[in-house]
Amino acid sequence: MAIKASIEEFADMISRIQLTDRWVFIGCDGDMGEGKSCFTSQLAQKVSKKNKRIFTYNQNMTFSRKELKNWIDGEEKDGKLINRKDEYSVILADELISMFFKRNWFDSDQIDGIELLNKCRDRHLCVLGNIPCFWDLDSAIYPIITFWVHIPERGVAWIFQKDKNPFATDKWHRKKNEKQFMKRKNPYHCINFICEIHFNDWSKSDKQKYYTVRNKKRIKTEGQRAKEERYKDVKMQRDNLMRFMFDYNGTVVEALKKNYCKRCKDKNEDLGQEFTNKGIAEVTGISQDAVRMIRLGLR
Repeated sequence: MAIKASIEEFADMISRIQLTDRWVFIGCDGDMGEGKSCFTSQLAQKVSKKNKRIFTYNQNMTFSRKELKNWIDGEEKDGKLINRKDEYSVILADELISMFFKRNWFDSDQIDGIELLNKCRDRHLCVLGNIPCFWDLDSAIYPIITFWVHIPERGVAWIFQKDKNPFATDKWHRKKNEKQFMKRKNPYHCINFICEIHFNDWSKSDKQKYYTVRNKKRIKTEGQRAKEERYKDVKMQRDNLMRFMFDYNGTVVEALKKNYCKRCKDKNEDLGQEFTNKGIAEVTGISQDAVRMIRLGLR
């Protein structure tokens, strides 16, 4: 039997947590069109009202990681701190996949953003974020999420809370809960489940306000990282790995030569004994001159 609650009661729980010198981070997922933004928008408004803060889509909803970071910590301009949200404010990050997607784990700006989220407890904010699949977030995000909300269908929200067991390596117990859900066909006996909330659809005016702001803001932030910037990070990692291989030639080759790329073994028998510019060039598909420059630290 599900434990029923209302958005009002959930908002009250969140507000009380904030008043205990903490912050609240909520990840909300569900198939596209099932009502993630509808639920988180209503929740954001109710929490803001309890905290005596103003919530508007234009001032509190973002699709930009940069804007999220500025709202949390502010930015300096002419010796003054600007754009920082007041304590106990609510921020709605409507597309977490654009900010903390697991495939972009190497993104330096994403790494900085996660570091900030780990240090912003003293701001006493409530940050809500939407994503189609909860498990597509960067793995470093899960330990700092307070509640996970899953929207299985329109008008229904399942609320899960992070386990506080200090010995649990996975505080969301994904595998155990998956088995429990497969057995029961519902989440009511899952380890992290706390309640089920039924919620109404947007009002016509609120829905119009949301889409007006969303359509303006989202289009400016899609593909937040330029292709050149992403390639720069990957290239740096490749070059560092190549230098490591050369620096620790004797040690690494013995560990790798049995499982090393078949292409190398076929084309460069000496690579089994020592890494060479020619052998590395054949594996990576770049010129020997480029390999030589990387090896010498000239690029």
